[in-house]
Formats: sequence, C-alpha cells, structure tokens
Amino acid sequence: MADILWPAEELIAGLNGELIAGDLQGADGISIDSRDIAKNDAFFAIKGDLFDGHDYTQKAAENGASVIVVSDIKYKVERAGVAIILVDDVLDSLRRLAMASRARSKAKIVAITGSVGKTTTKEFLRACLEVCGKTHASIKSFNNHWGVPISLARMPKDTQYGVFEIGMNHLDEITPLVAMVQPHVAIITTVAPAHLGHFKDLQQIAQAKAEIFSGMMPDGVAILNRDNEFFEYLFDAAQAQNIDDVQSFGADEQADMCLLGVELMPNSSLVTAAYKGQKFNYEIGSAGLHQVQNSLGLLLAVENLGIDLNKVLPMLANIELSDGRGARVEIAINGGSIVVIDESYNANPASMVAAFSVLGAQQPQQTGRRVVVLGDMLELGIESEQIHAGLAKDILANNIDVVMACGKDMKNCYDLLPHEKQGGFAQSSSLLADIILNSLQPYDVVMIKGSLGSQMSNIVNKLKNSKASA
Repeated sequence: MADILWPAEELIAGLNGELIAGDLQGADGISIDSRDIAKNDAFFAIKGDLFDGHDYTQKAAENGASVIVVSDIKYKVERAGVAIILVDDVLDSLRRLAMASRARSKAKIVAITGSVGKTTTKEFLRACLEVCGKTHASIKSFNNHWGVPISLARMPKDTQYGVFEIGMNHLDEITPLVAMVQPHVAIITTVAPAHLGHFKDLQQIAQAKAEIFSGMMPDGVAILNRDNEFFEYLFDAAQAQNIDDVQSFGADEQADMCLLGVELMPNSSLVTAAYKGQKFNYEIGSAGLHQVQNSLGLLLAVENLGIDLNKVLPMLANIELSDGRGARVEIAINGGSIVVIDESYNANPASMVAAFSVLGAQQPQQTGRRVVVLGDMLELGIESEQIHAGLAKDILANNIDVVMACGKDMKNCYDLLPHEKQGGFAQSSSLLADIILNSLQPYDVVMIKGSLGSQMSNIVNKLKNSKASA
C-alpha cells in the first residue's frame, strides 16, 4: 500500500494550523476545487477574486475530502469524520505546506520559465524523467501564485525528480515562487513579447524571467537559450546571483547543447545535436523548430541531472502534444474529414509565428487547404494593433491558404490579407464558429490559435461536437 501523502502530524505542522473538528488521519491529495476532489484529499478553502472556497466546504466534504482547511471558524461541514483545520490564511498555509514538502524532499528539482514553451518543455521533460525514476511534475499550467504551491504540496516524499513550471505577467512574481521551489536546475526557454502590456519593454520581461535565479540551490545550473537576443543579459543576471554554472542550448556554435542539423516534417522532426563534442541523433514526435529548441534545453537539463541521454532520447519520438497546445484530432465533416491542430490555449507573437511555420509545413491531401483560425493575442499593451497587423506577412510567408479570424485586434491582421485568403471574420469566437462550420472542406488542415481569453477552444469544441463529427 502506498504511503499517505501527508501524515496527520506532518500536515498540521506544515500548515501551522489547529485541528478544531473531526478526526485527522492525514491526506492523500491536495485540492482547491471542490469539483475535482478525490477521496481523502485535503481541500483548501482559498478566497479568490471571484469565489470564496469557504462557500464550497460542504460540497468538498460530500465529494470525498477528509480534511478541510479554513480561515473562518464559522465554516463547519455536516459530515462525520471530516477534519477541520483552522489557519490564519488559507493560501499562506498552502504555501507553508509547499515549503515543508520541498524541505522534506531529496528530489532533484528542475524549474522552467520563459515567454514561450514552458508547459511543453515541462511535459517533454516529465516524460523523459519518468523512465529514470519516480517523477512529479506540475499539471496543466499550474505556474502561478496558487498553482506552484499546490504542485509542490502534491509532491510525494519519495519523489526522485521534480519538474515545476513558473510563470508570471508582472515583475516580482517569480521571486516568491522560486523561493519555494528551490531548483537545482533552472531553464529559461526564451524571452519574447508575451504579457507586453504589463512591461515597459522586452528587457523588463527578461528582468522578470531572471528572477528565477534568485531561488536556486547552491551550485545550481542555469540553462539559457543561446539564440535569444537576451542571452548575454540573462547570463550576467545569473552571475550576479552567484550562479557560476551557466549553460546554453541552440544553433549558436558556442552553445553547450548545440543544434547541428534538423529535418522538419509535418508531424515530427529529425535532429542532429552535439554535447561536449559528441554528436547524436533523435526524433521528436511533434512538428516545428520551436519544439526542437525546447528539446535541446530539456536534454541539457537531463545531462545536468546525471542521466545518460541514451536512456531518454527514445521517449521524445513518442511525445504527444496536449489539448490546446498542438494536439491533433481528425474530425468527420461534410462527407469527409479534416485535421484540426488545437493551439487554442494561448498565444503571443512568437508562438503565433512558430504555429504558422508548423501549419505551412502541412501537406493536405487532395483538395485540402491550410486554414488558420485566429483570435486576439491579449495583454500586448499599446502596441497590440501594430503587433497583430505584423502577423500578416508571416501568414503569407508560410503559404497558408485561408484565414478566419475574430477579435478587434486580429482584424488589423485580417484586413491586410489578400481577399482570396480571407475566409471570414466575426467579433467573437462563438460567432466565428458558425462561419467555420459552413466553410471547411474535406481534407482541410485547420489550426486554431489565440489567447486563452479569446476563447478559441469554443471553436475546437464546436467542431468536435458538430453533428457531422466522428
């Protein structure tokens, strides 16, 4: 029988809380959402901007929670055996438990940040490390002020490798998160204009990413993208935090993990790279040069964890991208079928250009077309209209046949396209979905991309759920 995640005494001590009701037996899991409670989970009643978790304590108990963590004594649950722990502040108590988890762990820890590629790099690295030992990683994009402590608090005591994603959209957000994670290895995938509306310029984004160096373990390794324009800036920032071991990846011949050659194919890539003078070849089971770059960074991390690359390279060929991040699905439509490339989770200028290159490499069958469906990129500030307009040239450069779009900012791109490429525009994703259903043809390859707030997943779901879908 597996050990319990948090025995009673360790849980109380980690939370610095008081048991005020029930019989505390410990907890097998951690949750802040009453809807996804598993049996014997601890439910943390966090107060958010829109909801107060205290209003869902009874529901959490009914769904199987064995422990409820609250900051208000008036919240009780009517379910025998459920332990109630009172704390000063629920989110702060979760952070304390996260730090207790990190303190008790002997795992080798990797932290990943960057403007593009955090989640994919994390998932690739997780898949590689799982063949080497017990591995724990953040789920989904749990990379913010509550996602990071949840991910840490969920880490089993006997974990051998931990992989944590750290995000931000303002200065000073990474510093407290990395102080909890305390990584042995830190990767910055790249610096690009994401969340630009919250920063005065790109260098300030680089400054925010460099905060990851502040919480690294002594003798830690910083891994940087040598091909990025802010490599030197980040190198100096790491050195200023007394990180002496700074390594790099990329096509630059001075990179430690150096890209020597790549064959980009519609659904995969064949890579030749070198590390310390030794050449090696591998395949990535996903398309795009940006995925090749991600793989170089994670392989450099693997090397610095003391793992033989030959043990993990085969795993990269079998990687499948997740929903919203490049997953492919075939959907029956109009007497035939289409391929949908789901990039609906998020978007910024760099990831848009990378996505266009992937779509441009596709080879639709028969009369099929390369179709891109675009929603607004958010949080780009006063330059948003200009940045959106700039995408038009990248669309044309990648031989994309049809563009459908929604959102006031993406209209700046759509209006610059030749008439024959304009497939339809609407103010919102829900309105655009109806246009798309009537416009797609059998054998089309359709990429759907936009920021999360643009709700492009609505279109993906409508296609999947259409009466004609398989």
